[in-house]
Amino acid sequence: MRTRGVIVGAVATMLLSAGAAFGQLAESNVLVVYDSRIADSLAVAEYYAGSANVPGGAGGLIGKRPGVLVVDMASLAGGGQFPAAHTISYPNYVSKFRDPLRAFLDGADLEQQVRCIVLTKGLPHRVDDHDNAGIGDNPGGSVNEFTAGDATNASLDIELSLLWQNIDTGEAGGPADSRADGIISNPYGRSIHPVLAYPSGNIRAAKTFSPFPGWTGALWVPAGTGAARLTPGDIYLVTRLDGNTVPQVRSMIDRAVTLSGWIDVDTEVVALVLDESNSDGVANAGENGELDNQGPTPLRAGDDYEQSRDRLLTDGRFLPPNVRYNALSGAANFIVGPLLSFDGEGLVVSDPLLLLASEGDNHAGPKPGGGPGPDPAAGPLYAASFNYADGAVFNSIESYNGRVFGGAPQFGNQEQAADFIAAGGTGAMANVWEPFTISIPDNHTIVQNYFLGGMTFAEAACTSIPGLSWHQIVVGDPLTRIERRRDDVDASGRVQIDDLYTWHEAVAGPAADLNRSGTADDADRRLLESSLRFGEAAHQRLGQQ
Repeated sequence: MRTRGVIVGAVATMLLSAGAAFGQLAESNVLVVYDSRIADSLAVAEYYAGSANVPGGAGGLIGKRPGVLVVDMASLAGGGQFPAAHTISYPNYVSKFRDPLRAFLDGADLEQQVRCIVLTKGLPHRVDDHDNAGIGDNPGGSVNEFTAGDATNASLDIELSLLWQNIDTGEAGGPADSRADGIISNPYGRSIHPVLAYPSGNIRAAKTFSPFPGWTGALWVPAGTGAARLTPGDIYLVTRLDGNTVPQVRSMIDRAVTLSGWIDVDTEVVALVLDESNSDGVANAGENGELDNQGPTPLRAGDDYEQSRDRLLTDGRFLPPNVRYNALSGAANFIVGPLLSFDGEGLVVSDPLLLLASEGDNHAGPKPGGGPGPDPAAGPLYAASFNYADGAVFNSIESYNGRVFGGAPQFGNQEQAADFIAAGGTGAMANVWEPFTISIPDNHTIVQNYFLGGMTFAEAACTSIPGLSWHQIVVGDPLTRIERRRDDVDASGRVQIDDLYTWHEAVAGPAADLNRSGTADDADRRLLESSLRFGEAAHQRLGQQ
């Protein structure tokens, strides 16, 4: 039998060799952006960062993340949008947000220390097209603008990820006349490494981009070499603390921020919903016309819903029957929860959800409810029908599921990330303009890096987004991370080196069979070691804050 010292020493070596020395995103790497002239923004920032960091509010609040950095847009020359607006012009984005934030970071010498920007409720979330205002709310017009290579509308959030790049240089309303036209391939997309693994020393250097063949003005890819090439270290992760009301945002923060520093997820209880339609249920290698499997190579990661299902089932730590994948169409195959009745229709999942991935209003065929019975249609309401576990994430294939923040009107019958947050959700990826299926965030990456890995929510969410300077936002506390109870072999309440020692002692018992294969073996040990790489680094980070 191996001794405790040998095992612990081996794990320490493993942690260093695996890159845990890079550490994880910390509060000191996060910049909270608020506007003291906007009551909602001030209230959310104060609740999150504390009254000592955000004066002028209710007072007396310690803050959920008191170690974060903060900046008041009202204090910056020309900074911020007041009165509040959900949508601003591209020139106003440059003059009111990009340039003032550049000046602040430069003056405080924080451009490399800050790796994540957090926006607060009340700040704009949409940047309009340069020469065709409102085109992003017109799906047909959006297609024309995009295929012409002249779509410059974006989410404010994801535009800030390229804060130091003048991608609008040359923009005059023509096709492909600036890199603000279309999508820029995300260099951090699909990465399996924490963002601190990538140096940010060249973040201010101008980058070179080339048109992807056949997609001029619609898709740009990093080019150049050395400091001129865009890397993951050259972008900022961006999330927002937002919702329908300030109390709902506070509740979301409460679910995300725990005393232990991570959310304890009961892998025997939670369910993960992957509700597809019109699918063959096979993880196809090439494009096949399904909504989750389209786009050019820089943007397409694969047959997303099926890959996510297969990754969860192969890993085995989440109870397999609770991985609720469905490939079929129609009301009887539209997954809903037990809290709302849709005329008794729909496929009901009562377990608390950790992931709600759905085609929503784009689910083929009739939806549950909406007649002839008395209940409303499930389309814009399905998120409110579920029970949720803390840490739950929303990612639907709906074009405008991030539209209503800041009071923007809802689009059609599409579910909203804000309503998911109101119903008990913790984080979401969403779209603020017509994004097209080629740019939808990938569930497989969230599954790999967040639910099965050890990344923070901001890191995992940003690795799931295929393109920058486009239409996606990430909603939630950036530093949220989960630990799977299945990995807590010694039942101590945290995943730590002692779990590996206990695993070696219990190798013949069921507690050591993490992947439920029937045998505790090397595959289980590797799963536990993978969790330890992130877990020990995170515990060290928490001890330093």
